[in-house]
Amino acid sequence: MSTTKVRRVRAARAGRCALVVTAGLALAVPSLGGAALEPLGLRLTAVADERSDAEANRTDAQRRQQELTSSLEGVSKELGQAYLDLQSATTSLTQAETELSDAETALAQKEREQKTASDRLDVAKAEQDTINTQNAEADKNVSENQTAIAELVVATYQGDNSLSSWSFVLSSENVDDLTTRASSVEIAAGVEENVLTEAENERSRTANRKARQDAVAERVTTLKNEADAAQKAAADAKATAQTKRDEVAALKETKQSAVNSFEEQKKTLEAQQAQAKQDEAAANAVIAELEEQNRRALAQQGGSSGGGGGGAAAAGSLGGGAIGHPIAGPLIVNSPFGYRVHPISGTYTLHDGVDLAAGVGVPQYAAISGTVRTGYNGSCGNYVFISGIAGGNSVVVGYCHLSGHSVYSGQSVSQGDQIGLTGMTGGVTGPHVHFSVRINGDYVDPMSLPGF
Repeated sequence: MSTTKVRRVRAARAGRCALVVTAGLALAVPSLGGAALEPLGLRLTAVADERSDAEANRTDAQRRQQELTSSLEGVSKELGQAYLDLQSATTSLTQAETELSDAETALAQKEREQKTASDRLDVAKAEQDTINTQNAEADKNVSENQTAIAELVVATYQGDNSLSSWSFVLSSENVDDLTTRASSVEIAAGVEENVLTEAENERSRTANRKARQDAVAERVTTLKNEADAAQKAAADAKATAQTKRDEVAALKETKQSAVNSFEEQKKTLEAQQAQAKQDEAAANAVIAELEEQNRRALAQQGGSSGGGGGGAAAAGSLGGGAIGHPIAGPLIVNSPFGYRVHPISGTYTLHDGVDLAAGVGVPQYAAISGTVRTGYNGSCGNYVFISGIAGGNSVVVGYCHLSGHSVYSGQSVSQGDQIGLTGMTGGVTGPHVHFSVRINGDYVDPMSLPGF
């Protein structure tokens, strides 16, 4: 084979070998597939949005809890708390069951991913075993070829001169003998070239197999890491699912205990409702007495124009500040004025005031100037009523559930004077301000008044 031809063959083989190596590396290196890094600014914005959503959800949950707490007015703390505990247990159980379902779905997904990774690893290992076997056989062939070449080299250059171009000419006895010897030399030269060519081919094949072997080995390593990661993820998902199962089981017990407690406390509901009606009647009697005093005062003043008007109409005619706020700061309504369904009894009753958010000990102030009436009953707890005249109208404002009051019955107060502290006495399950306004004998929504 000519030198030029050998170089071309070797160059072609080297090119094929490079292609094989490149292909092997392509198998070993995972594609990024467009998974570009997310800009930091976008990620920070997303985190801020998530935090904002979580805060909004928490605030909404607190508001709903406060509304529920306010709606339980008129029952004992024990019954109200039992109901709240039951609602909390039910909500927690529902949430936990949802999380359990999500965890079991995630577990199933991770187990599928683990199996896929394991199967891919098994296929790669089988391919690796096949290539290793092929390489072992090829190494054997290479060894045999190397032995043949070595023998040829020894025969040609160290001991066998029978094939030397001059020796066979000089040693030939005649033309026929020369022709025979020349033919033998040509055959031997052809065998030599075949051996060398095969050796060259085998070298290229060995390089190719080595590249494949390296690529598959790298792929096996990558897949082994993926399989290990998938196995860990599946184990973590399994542990999470089990934790959620345990949590659900515990919450079911908690809910059942809450159900039992609620049912036990509910037995007293009828008696509590009867007591609440009595308390309401007694409070109305006190208010009626105060309103009668206001009417007499208005009559003595010559019967001011607003004295006989309805509550809603009179409220609209009041100027801003005629009735002040019961507490300082923003007024956050937990439970609005109006008719509502009691969560336990299911009865449809009028909530004659608004429940405003306030913690224990928050000062409460006189919304109008007038005369004080204080007292206590099982529903309203410590209460303060203030009766007076505002804009020519009879006005009675009421405060319930105070922890204590700093005024006494018969005392005259001015608008803005402190009359007591926020508490949770009477039929409530949490601290808040119950504030009612009655104008000319009718309850009105305090939040509809000018300045509220």
